[in-house]
Amino acid sequence: MGIAIGILGFTKYFWSIFYPDPEAEVAVWADKLLAQFVNIVFVGLTAFAPTLNVKSVVVESSLKIAATLMIIISGFVYLMVRQGHDGNGDIATGFKGTNTDPKAWGGAINGIIWSYYGWEMICGVTSEVQNPQKNVPIIVGVSVSMVTVLYILTVTSYHIVIPISDMIQDIPIASKFGLATMGKFGKIFLALAVLISSLGNVHCTFLHSSRTIHSAAVEGLLPGALSLVSRRFKTPIVTVLYLGLVTAVFVLVGDLNGLIDSAVFTSFPFYVLCCVGVFVMRWRSPEIRRPYRVPLIFPALFVLFGVYAFVTTFTSQYSWRISLMWVGVVLAGVPIYFLLIKNVLNLKCFHLASGTVTRFLALKLDCE
Repeated sequence: MGIAIGILGFTKYFWSIFYPDPEAEVAVWADKLLAQFVNIVFVGLTAFAPTLNVKSVVVESSLKIAATLMIIISGFVYLMVRQGHDGNGDIATGFKGTNTDPKAWGGAINGIIWSYYGWEMICGVTSEVQNPQKNVPIIVGVSVSMVTVLYILTVTSYHIVIPISDMIQDIPIASKFGLATMGKFGKIFLALAVLISSLGNVHCTFLHSSRTIHSAAVEGLLPGALSLVSRRFKTPIVTVLYLGLVTAVFVLVGDLNGLIDSAVFTSFPFYVLCCVGVFVMRWRSPEIRRPYRVPLIFPALFVLFGVYAFVTTFTSQYSWRISLMWVGVVLAGVPIYFLLIKNVLNLKCFHLASGTVTRFLALKLDCE
């Protein structure tokens, strides 16, 4: 789902370069077709060009930070110029009309959580980090702190320039901000910056998710076909193709805002459970070797925030029905897991079908 969100973010800002109101002027089929093309490109990059993939992520991340700094600087320069011209420049003006009721923050929290996604990807490569006890806290601390500062300053800059009545509309905010502060050049430049940011998100999610699914398959928690690795490219090619197929479905049937809410709601509770698992493992197995030993205050705070975010989603007048639907979807995975993966009914047809599919894919895709 996260890959589909990145791709739909890309298409949204791509069309904003050419059309003042892409929502009204671009046909839905054209937007979906572009999104599917981008999906195919990234499936190819992740499966068949792993070295280029990693280098591209570094470049995209650097450009993303540079563009964010430009937004921050432009917003505060705009504020100072407006103060100099008419004396009406005030940061608080952009925040007038903000809802101060914590029970109504459910939808906003989903968007904020999504903006911070990325910190969890270190978990997939912790075993490959040198001196993890020292370097993992540095990686997480520096990256989360940097994103926090950049996020707060960027949102503040947006509010300085764009009225809150426009902020809540489904429009390309960065393009509108660029047009107001730097003219047509700014609109195009920031639209391109968001395009790059979206591509970086798609890149990282493909890399991280394919590794996670592949590891789960190796451990016997998912079908064996997902554990196959290409002999030539040394990538989990079946997992990448599976992700591409699922992404194509979400792109076809979903919209950007709805997918963000759904992705956060369905994934964040599992991160909370992982933090609960830290306490369980400390109690049950205090003697096992841990490459990185997290101070318990951090998972405790994470659990408290996660519970708050989960509960406030149900207090929203508009999202509680959708949230309830996704609870049903997630819970539906429990019987599917025990029936198809654990095969609690001991049906030989499941093992036979799984083995046949795995051998077929290994032969056709040259995997091991």
